[in-house]
Amino acid sequence: MYCPRCGAEYHEGIESCADCRVALVEKRPTPAHDEAEWVDLITVLTTDEESQLKVVRSLLEAEGIPCYVQGEVAEETLPVGRLGVQVQVRPQDAESARELLAAKDLLFTGPDEPVEDDEA
Repeated sequence: MYCPRCGAEYHEGIESCADCRVALVEKRPTPAHDEAEWVDLITVLTTDEESQLKVVRSLLEAEGIPCYVQGEVAEETLPVGRLGVQVQVRPQDAESARELLAAKDLLFTGPDEPVEDDEA
């Protein structure tokens, strides 16, 4: 017997979860977070400045926008100097992330948003 809310296992004969106070079920519940989904992330910033990366990550997290930093592990482990990293967000968060970064005068560049060269 299993609790459908917390997943705790109980012996036969027990009818409810002692912690959640809900009726037990016979089949172990499958946690929702185990279901992975492929998402093509959108690059909203490319930088080789660690301080800028920390500010951007902090701003995004404060707004509830999860982000992934592509190349971060290589930056920390390879002894070859700054390679640059890409801050990436889910497609549904890209517009909000770009607006947030633009409001703070942070450039958003990357393969999804080409940089325009003003010195042409």
